[in-house]
Amino acid sequence: MRLRLERGEVSAVQAVRACLERIAAGNKEMRAFICVREREAESEAAEADSAKVAGTDAGALWGVPVAVKDLMDVGGMRTTAASRVLQGETPSAGDAECVRRLRAAGAIVLGKTNLHEFAYGGSGAISAYGAVRNPLDPGRVCGGSSSGSAAAVAAGMCFGALGTDTAGSIRLPAAACGVVGFKPTWGTIPVAGVIPLAWSYDHVGPLARSVEDVATLYQVLAGAAGRRGQGWRQNKGLRCGVARKYFCDGLAPEVESGFERALAAARGLGWSLQEVEIEVSEDRRVSNAESWAFHEKWVGERASLYDPRTLARIVNGRNQPLEEYVEARRALELMRERQRAGVEGVDVVLTPTSPLLPPALEEFDGPQARALELKMLRNTRPFNVLGWPAVTIPCAPMVGVQVSAGWGQDWVALTAARAIERALRGMGERNLPKSGEK
Repeated sequence: MRLRLERGEVSAVQAVRACLERIAAGNKEMRAFICVREREAESEAAEADSAKVAGTDAGALWGVPVAVKDLMDVGGMRTTAASRVLQGETPSAGDAECVRRLRAAGAIVLGKTNLHEFAYGGSGAISAYGAVRNPLDPGRVCGGSSSGSAAAVAAGMCFGALGTDTAGSIRLPAAACGVVGFKPTWGTIPVAGVIPLAWSYDHVGPLARSVEDVATLYQVLAGAAGRRGQGWRQNKGLRCGVARKYFCDGLAPEVESGFERALAAARGLGWSLQEVEIEVSEDRRVSNAESWAFHEKWVGERASLYDPRTLARIVNGRNQPLEEYVEARRALELMRERQRAGVEGVDVVLTPTSPLLPPALEEFDGPQARALELKMLRNTRPFNVLGWPAVTIPCAPMVGVQVSAGWGQDWVALTAARAIERALRGMGERNLPKSGEK
């Protein structure tokens, strides 16, 4: 669609109206958007069309309708984090830096998307605005926490969206909804104006329907860091690590089948595949302490406004001794330094994005909900700890394959993901495993 906009086959107004029609038709049931800027978006689209006719430089995202996760400030809109805690706050005075960069490149913000409350969960089932329903199967969760962003992209309600990712919150919902999600190297995209979950692990990143579109959004979002000596790489003879230990334990049959299909696509490209292992840390002292540090004031003033399940997670960090936090933070830095180059002998690493299909919504009503979320996020969190770039692409219905690379090798990961994406398409939709098929 971006190319059709560039060629003038579709106007910005037409693109925005098409998305607004999809939102009007489906959002009440899906709950992907919390609020929509209908009049503002149409007005901005008309201005964009006029500017293009006048010969003004349109920008890389001219006329592209996008959605923004409601953790991010958008000038004139309230940022609620899908929580009653912030529903009474005044609208933001300006844009988060990531939003500013999108708008400066010509993108049009349609509205703000739903999420798991304060991004503290992997299901998307906890929200003051109701759980987001999966557009591929409304009885299932979308994954979280960027549930609304993934659902909106999958349902054609926008061309791209912004999410955040602290333990997999972009990649998990992208995989669950059958779209592409990218977590770049830690620190590459600014988080100013974004409500944090845990600063040491937080990432901002894009979701879209193809790797090409995600890469275009990434270049804009990362600014000079995304362009400096970067771009699509030569993928001939790529060396792929396959991380089965830990990442392939207890896979659902549909996930195992989809992952093997992605590996077959990689072999079909002539790439070499070899088994590798990745260092995994389960230490959550840093994230627990940082979440508590951010929320401490609000918990003191507005504890009753949190969903009790969210509050229980936040207070886990309340009694974390300072010396333990410092020790754990230093251990994180040393691990990142040790693993900075990635896995020796390979260019990228492939894993299933999640070991499970998205579970049914009702599975998150009981005491097992948190354990289920942690299992869903098992394969994504290690790359937040390492800070490596990681992108998920669909390889079966509601199943993703995750492509990661070493620190700063964002374009290597994107290039490999694009090649596998094209190879999977070449294998044909008729070869996609059906639900329950091994």
